[in-house]
Order: sequence, then C-alpha cells, then structure tokens
Amino acid sequence: MRFLVAAQFLPDPNSGSAGSVLAVGQALAARGHTVDYEWLQPNRGLLRHSALHRHFEMPVQQLRALASRLSAAQYDVVVVSQPYAYLAYELLPALHPRTLFLNRTHGWEHRLLKAEQRLGYEPPRPLGRRVLSGASSVVTVMECWRTARAAHGLIAPSSKCANFIRETYDLPESKVAFIGYGLDTDFLEWRRVEPTVRQPRLLFVGNYLARKGTRLMEEVLPRVAKRFPGVALSLVVQPEAVSEVERLYRPAFGEQLRVHRWMPRAELREFYSAHEVLLFPSLFEGFGKTWLEGMACGLCVVGFDEGGLGDLAENGREALFCEPGDAAGWERLLIEALQNPERVAEIRRSAQERARQRTWNETAKDTELFCERLRGERLRY
Repeated sequence: MRFLVAAQFLPDPNSGSAGSVLAVGQALAARGHTVDYEWLQPNRGLLRHSALHRHFEMPVQQLRALASRLSAAQYDVVVVSQPYAYLAYELLPALHPRTLFLNRTHGWEHRLLKAEQRLGYEPPRPLGRRVLSGASSVVTVMECWRTARAAHGLIAPSSKCANFIRETYDLPESKVAFIGYGLDTDFLEWRRVEPTVRQPRLLFVGNYLARKGTRLMEEVLPRVAKRFPGVALSLVVQPEAVSEVERLYRPAFGEQLRVHRWMPRAELREFYSAHEVLLFPSLFEGFGKTWLEGMACGLCVVGFDEGGLGDLAENGREALFCEPGDAAGWERLLIEALQNPERVAEIRRSAQERARQRTWNETAKDTELFCERLRGERLRY
C-alpha cells in the first residue's frame, strides 16, 4: 500500500507525537509499503493566536495540502494526526473514492477536555480567559465530532482513547482501532537488568505540567523525603522548568536531588538505568511513551492507569498503578515501593520482559491489517 501521512508539527524524532509518526512510518516501510509525509508547519498563518490558528486556519491548510498531494499522486491510505482535518475527511473522499482517509490520535482532544473537567488539575483562570477557553473547547468538541463522523477510520494508541471515541460518537467497533505504540531498537536491545535489593531511587521524566501530575508530586514527595531520609529523586524536565523544580524540591531532598533538562536519548537510557522507580502520576495521556521506555530499561513504574499503561502492564506484577486522580492511592503505592525494595526488584524484571514484547513492527502490522480490512469493506461497496 502507498501511505500519505500528514501532521501539523515539526518532524522531530525525539518528540512524542512526531517521533511516533516517524517510527510507525519507518516500520510500515520496512514491511514493504511506500510512506510519504506532508509536514505542515505549526502556527504558520495569518492568525498569531494559537487557538484561532488551530480552529480557523489549520482545517483549510490541511485540506489544501492533502488535495494538492492527491492531485499529483495516487494513495491507498491517507493518515492525519490531528482532528483538525475534518474538511479533508468531508470533501476529499468523493474526489478520491479508492483512497482510505484515517485519523490517528496521539491523545484525543475531547477526552482531554473531559479529563480537565473531571479532575480539575488546571489552576484557576481569570474570568476573561475562562470565557475564551470555554469557547475554544466548544469548537474543539465540534471538530472532534466532525472528524469522528467523516473519517473512514480512527486509530488510537490506548484502549481508553479508543473506547471514548466509540462510545461518545456512537461509532461501530470496526471503525476505531486500538493500536499501541512500540519501542525503538535501542531500547529493545538495552542491557538486561539484574536488580539488586536497595532503597529505590526515584525518577520523573516529562514536561513539568499540571496534567502530568506535578501538583500531586509537590504535595506527596516532600512527605516521602521526610519519611525516608536519604531517598534520591531525579527529574528530567523542559529547560524553562529547571529552576522552579529546584526551588520546589531542594529543601526536602537536599543533595539527593538531581534536576536535568532534556538530554539525548542515549544519555536518557543510561539515566533510566541509574534508577529503580519511575514516577508516572499523569492525569491524561494519549499513550505516554515514558513509562514504556522506563519499563524497557528495567524500572518499576508507580503511576496512574492512564494512557496505555494498563493495556500492557499487569498491576502488581509489571507496574504499580491506581485510578487517575486517586492521590491517596498513588502515595500509598509509592510508599509500598520504598518499603519493599525486594518487590520492586521483582517488578523490574517482569516489566522489562513485558515491555520488550511491544515493537514498532507490531504497531505497523496492526495498522496494516486495520487498513486492509477497511479498504476491503469500502471497495466491496
């Protein structure tokens, strides 16, 4: 099959969404398919406000870009990574009846809005911003509805996203695929752990944002440091958050605190391996590759059942997790891990074995089968 993959973000292999797009494309190419890309520059347009650009320019930009590519070449499958291509899904199939138009979500926006409302993790906003944010949310929900209805099929990286899309828009099960992400070869071939029983060292890797559970960490971790003197904490965060993280955690952890800005993936693998527990208190994830990479390097994940964690790992055997937003439950799991280093060692072994079963080839194969089935159904009619 010939694929055209489109997205409106930078093609950075080290970023979450773009890295996944590239990894799936490379795996599809390795399976014998042709994969072309249409990378539309983010925030490139007349409207400088990001929300206005997203709602009023991106749909037209994506429609024009895809129409141009399809007029120049025939594609079997078009996959767009955001829900803003609803105009393309609504208008282009009539012109290209043999082409399958799919949407791939890296974290369904309507579900994100529901998580924000339910868990209330964003700080209070002034009235004016609340009004504008509410209006933007209404438009986002409309865009998700139109994409879900008009696309021939949708691919979600977690069962949580897939189930939300099916149930919210009353779609047939066959139209929505749950296809998890995989691991790069460098993680699959990383050295096997031989866990020693010692006080676990804690690690957080990710954007230091409210939806990543940072408010929970700020509440819980100082108590943990007081209860377990000498426990080590490391954080790898975006550069602009380093000084704030230092200010928040240095008083409790002292010399046992290490704060780092983003680092090359080779260094990050070494950094994973220098710890025993990966903190994953995220309140919303499309998938969350950090926990998968951590497991592949032999870490015990202590987190919420968000993104794809519960799809791959068995709670208590390959990770420790509870329902998103259960602050007391997450703190209890973390304390249990620190009190029972021998159990952490057992989970680390099981986690590494389980994580390494999920390759990008598996993701590509599942994508291929989904496309073949949908194309077959469409061509029969």
